[in-house]
Amino acid sequence: MAEIAEGIVIDRLISFLGAEVKLFGQLKKEVEDIQIELDHIACFLRQTDPMVDKEDSNGGFKLWVQHVREVAFQIEDVMDEYKLYHVPVAQHQQQQGLMASLSRIPHMVQTVKRHLQAASKIRDIKTSVNEIKERSERYRFNTLQHVPGENCNEPVDPGMGLHFVNSEALVGIDSSRQELARRLADAELKRTIISVVGMGGVRKTTLVKKAFDDEIMAGHFDCHAWITVSQSSRVEVLLRTIMKQHHSMTLEEVAMTYLSELINRSLVQVSVIDSIGDVRNCQLHYLMCEVIVSKSKELSFIQTCPENLSNHDRVARHLSICNKSNNFPMVVGNYQTHSAIFFDIEELPKSFCFLQFTKSKLLKEPDFEGAPLTYIPEELGNLFNLKYLSIRDTKVKKLPRSIGKLHKLQTLDLKRSFVSELPVEINMLFNLQYLVAYYKDKQSIYSINSQRGRKLYSNFGSLESLEKLYEVDLEAYSGGNFFRELARLKQLRKLCITKLKSESGNALCDAIQQMIHLQSLRTSSIKEEELLHLHTISSPPLPGWIYELRNLTKLTLEWSRISDDSLQILGVLPNLLFFWIFEGYSGAQLHFHKNHFKKLKDLRLCWLNDLKRLIIDEGSLTLVEHLELGPSPQLEEPFNNMPMESVQKLLPDGGSDHWKVRHIPNIYFLYFMVKGAQHETYKLGDSRLLEFLS
Repeated sequence: MAEIAEGIVIDRLISFLGAEVKLFGQLKKEVEDIQIELDHIACFLRQTDPMVDKEDSNGGFKLWVQHVREVAFQIEDVMDEYKLYHVPVAQHQQQQGLMASLSRIPHMVQTVKRHLQAASKIRDIKTSVNEIKERSERYRFNTLQHVPGENCNEPVDPGMGLHFVNSEALVGIDSSRQELARRLADAELKRTIISVVGMGGVRKTTLVKKAFDDEIMAGHFDCHAWITVSQSSRVEVLLRTIMKQHHSMTLEEVAMTYLSELINRSLVQVSVIDSIGDVRNCQLHYLMCEVIVSKSKELSFIQTCPENLSNHDRVARHLSICNKSNNFPMVVGNYQTHSAIFFDIEELPKSFCFLQFTKSKLLKEPDFEGAPLTYIPEELGNLFNLKYLSIRDTKVKKLPRSIGKLHKLQTLDLKRSFVSELPVEINMLFNLQYLVAYYKDKQSIYSINSQRGRKLYSNFGSLESLEKLYEVDLEAYSGGNFFRELARLKQLRKLCITKLKSESGNALCDAIQQMIHLQSLRTSSIKEEELLHLHTISSPPLPGWIYELRNLTKLTLEWSRISDDSLQILGVLPNLLFFWIFEGYSGAQLHFHKNHFKKLKDLRLCWLNDLKRLIIDEGSLTLVEHLELGPSPQLEEPFNNMPMESVQKLLPDGGSDHWKVRHIPNIYFLYFMVKGAQHETYKLGDSRLLEFLS
């Protein structure tokens, strides 16, 4: 009888599964269709945005475009929900037996229910799309105006086809091609423009295309794009063309491309640039703020305060929460929020935190930086759409193990939080690109222990998408060979490792040799007196890893106690711009040789206690713009504990020794009361320095 009952249940179960699979197949087709619809809407909105922004734009047309945008939001939400639950039940049929079959029934019922809901939403969306189309025809909205640069009927340069000719068929351009290739290879690591000028028909385009191809094959550039610019081309169109070709660019690189374009068009103003020319802070002109506020309403971006979070009369796709309650609307009750950011919050309602982590299934980007958050529940793992999570500057002490379920997560920012140990499940985040986790005691004197990295576990090399790892405590690491795992992270751009031992130097060099994209490296030793070896026995004399780090622009060595031999190795890094040594040199003499550190802009030599003599050859450090030196108690004058009369000799107006330093734009004098503690900084030429000297 039991066998008969089991057979009946299994037969019905198979029938149920068949119906579910059929439903899944139909739904998949519907989703594919609606994805195409979303792509077309996105293209349409890009074209109509400039039209809507015009002052004389028809009010009805603006309303109609807003309805199109809302439909796009609905499609995006349905797509996200579908991706959460799209695995068909048929994939779970491998388990056999009555109990296994019975245990799957609740899951199947729930899955079918979700598929039916998704299908219903898609039908509603299709109805909305048809209604929008009918309104367009009824009110005769002119929605397809010509957009320059996107029309296939634009005039074509008759010479544009020649750059596809085989190189062997071309004569007379070899010397010019070699000269152009040389200039490209020698260009600095910043935006560079090289113009090729000549009469029409002399094969300028052919020359550039061949040089472009040669450089790609030579591997001088990580990414490249060939675009055609006509007189009628628009910047937006060109950027989209470049983006399509730069599909291998990192998220940060894509973001910086957009930011650079906003800066170039004066839509964003740069407020702080660091010593090597990187933009650190930006601000908006008040006029742009007004434009952004007006656009934010169209994008369902709502600002509110904690007191209004429990009131549910508006949908907020993007939510900004701050402590002031002036004129803020009531917000969200249907959990469709995609991003949430917090500013100056004194208290977070527990009810809101519960909703964020348990109900907001579409949430992608919560930013709790500086919020009074102390705990993250296990339900975090239910937010399968999460791509970005920041708990920077919070008092959260532990991450739930369920974080391993967040397979879409790309950014995890734990900077200055109280999280001391990362769960082993972090190794399952295969799409993670940005991992920053360290604690810094702002109140303590700067020392080898004032900034602490975080513990990782064995097999962290599975995080092969990582581009930033900052910072790892090697002493706390538990598992297999740390540097073997590290070498698997070939996409790293920024890396910080603390608590290195003397014998770790060679293993570190072997690991970073695999990281051809590495831009920034920071290390510190386990003890202040630890000597870190950065060279290995090799032929030719320079170790092989040094030639692989063409992209390394920033290097910081703290308490690393490197030797003069290691310094000479580092001196040939081709594109190093920033070099900081803090208690990181063991010799009595520091010698910067000719032609070393050719592109260095920022040099900082701090607390080199054994240093007695500094030698800078002519032809070395020729591009340095920012120099910090000392304290170094044994260093001979004029560099250490300079008497006031020696400082006065360096002053730009009348100083007898100013000629010695006039090629250095920025010279600072630091006066410490206690080693590593707060200090006063005076810039050469600043009026504050004159007051201090008087």
